[in-house]
Amino acid sequence: MTSTSTTQNAANDAPRLGPDLLYLLQLLPRERWPAEAAHGTAGVWLNMHASLRHGQRQLEALAQQWQHKAVDWVGFRKQALPLLDAHLGHLHGHHRLEDQHYFPAMRRAEPRLDKGFDLLAADHERIDASVRELQRLRTLLAHASPAEAAAWQCAHDMARALPVCGTLLAQHLGDEEDLVIPLLALRESAPRAA
Repeated sequence: MTSTSTTQNAANDAPRLGPDLLYLLQLLPRERWPAEAAHGTAGVWLNMHASLRHGQRQLEALAQQWQHKAVDWVGFRKQALPLLDAHLGHLHGHHRLEDQHYFPAMRRAEPRLDKGFDLLAADHERIDASVRELQRLRTLLAHASPAEAAAWQCAHDMARALPVCGTLLAQHLGDEEDLVIPLLALRESAPRAA
């Protein structure tokens, strides 16, 4: 995946992150990450994002099974509830850690990236709104009876809401990586003063 594909604005194909914010990515492009950013904090960050992408894919695959009638309502609920709990909890915890710890430290370390971190913070708000909707639907799904029409509607609503969250999350994770991974990897590989 190139930086261009991860920084496109889905609404109008305009770059969300310009060259003024991607100067570190120019120093450490994505194709070098497997060799130069796979360890340390950058590697942990990439693994965390891989886990978030995996959780989102699992939920979206389940939603597609529901939409194609490959799983019944009881099976959908049985699988969706633990997947939602794990994924949404993981996502919420990751964003809280970034907002409270990592992003403020990164802003201090690299003030030229402030606009990029503002964008990521705004993404967190949009994603959090989507997560709140999924949590609301999760609660309805957990307490609904399959005999009620509202229970089936809840599953349909969740199947429609999951890809919306997924689109926001995919764009956000790509942009975040373009800013954060080079910053972490380059700082960790820089020679220390004696």
